[in-house]
Amino acid sequence: MTIFHGQKINCGLPTIKLKFAAMDEININDSNLENSELTPMQQEYAEGNAESNTTQLILVPLPIGENSWLWMNTPQYIDAITPIRHWVAEDARTLRRFLSSLKVGIPLNDLDIFELNTRTPQKELEAFLKDIQNTKLIGMASEAGMPCIADPGAMLVKIGHQRGWDIKPIMGPNSLMLALAGSGLSGQTFTFHGYPPINENELKQLTVLLNNKATDKHSHLFIETPYRTDRLLQFFCKNLPQDMLLCIAKDLQGPAEHILTQPISAWKRKVETLGKSPCVFIVGR
Repeated sequence: MTIFHGQKINCGLPTIKLKFAAMDEININDSNLENSELTPMQQEYAEGNAESNTTQLILVPLPIGENSWLWMNTPQYIDAITPIRHWVAEDARTLRRFLSSLKVGIPLNDLDIFELNTRTPQKELEAFLKDIQNTKLIGMASEAGMPCIADPGAMLVKIGHQRGWDIKPIMGPNSLMLALAGSGLSGQTFTFHGYPPINENELKQLTVLLNNKATDKHSHLFIETPYRTDRLLQFFCKNLPQDMLLCIAKDLQGPAEHILTQPISAWKRKVETLGKSPCVFIVGR
C-alpha cells in the first residue's frame, strides 16, 4: 500500500523487469518477497527499535550515478533499511524500484510511502504522520543522493526534532561535496546557491557577488537542470573575469564522470558541450 499525498492507494506490483543504477536487469516477483524473513541482524535491529520509546528517522541516500552502488552496497546499509515499512520519499516509484532491485526480501506491498516534494503542504505530511503515529521507524529518501541536501526532506526532519525523534543520517553520495572536494577551490568557506535565476537580468546580479573581492577565498556552488547547463557555462564565460576559476563536475559517479577546474579564459577557448549531463558548477579563486 502506498501513501500518495496523504491518500492511501493500493499498489500491488506484478512481476516487473527493471534496471537501476549499475545493477543488471532483474525480474522481481512480489509474491516471493511478501513471505521473506528478516535476517537475524535485521530482526535484532527492528526489535531493538520497537522496544524504544523514541521514533527513529533514518535518512537514506540513494545512488546518484551508475557507479554509486559499488560504494554503497554494504551489510550495514542493507540492514538499516530492510526493516523500514513507513517511508517519506521524493518519488515513490523511484524508491520502490530501488528497494526491488536490492532483492533482500522487502515486502513491497506492505510499504506505506508518502510523497514529499517542494509543493507538499505540511498539513498533508502531518496527517500521514498521525496515521503512523505508533511506528518507531521511518525512512526518508530523495530521488538520488542525500535527502535534505538540495532535495526535499528538511520539513520532515524539523518535525522530527520538534517531536524528540532520533535522527539517523546514513552515509552516502552527495554531488555537492564530491564536486567541492575535487575542485581544488576553497572547502573552508563556501555557499551553495541552488539553481541560478532563469531571468538574464537576475542572473547578472550574481556577478556582483562573484566579483566581490571579499569572497576571493570563498567558493560558490550552483546546480542547473541538464537542458540549461550549456547556457549557464556560456553566461559565466561572458560575464566573469578572465582569471576567475570555474569548476564543472560532470556526471558524478557516472560513466562519463569528469571534474575540471580552470580559468574562465581557458573555458572560453575550450569548445565544451555539456549536453544533458548533470553538472555541479563551482566559482572561486
